[in-house]
Amino acid sequence: MKKNFLFAVIVIAMISLFSANKSNAQALTYDVVNNTGFTLVDIFVTPAESNNWGNDILPNSLFENGATVTVTIPADYGTTCMFDMKITDEAGNYVTFSNIDACKLIKLQINGDGTFQYLATK
Repeated sequence: MKKNFLFAVIVIAMISLFSANKSNAQALTYDVVNNTGFTLVDIFVTPAESNNWGNDILPNSLFENGATVTVTIPADYGTTCMFDMKITDEAGNYVTFSNIDACKLIKLQINGDGTFQYLATK
């Protein structure tokens, strides 16, 4: 009887802990400046430790060179801050950017040579 009670308490505690961690996850929103020299059609992100690209987070169908868009990384990724980004142009060419700290971002400039710059941070 004591074993069953202790097991139930442990299970409830683990469920509560998991729920608390998920509830702390927040969507991350920031501006991206296209300095690639190309019109982009996709922006994909994934946590830096993952190998699977998520959904396209580009809010428009086209992202012109020189333009700025606001993107949102969904809270589905949990509390991670470090992301990789993959951009695709109209011809299907792509460039990836590694280890972007999305938690401190306000504005990010992406360049055609695969580099990026934090233009504004929190």
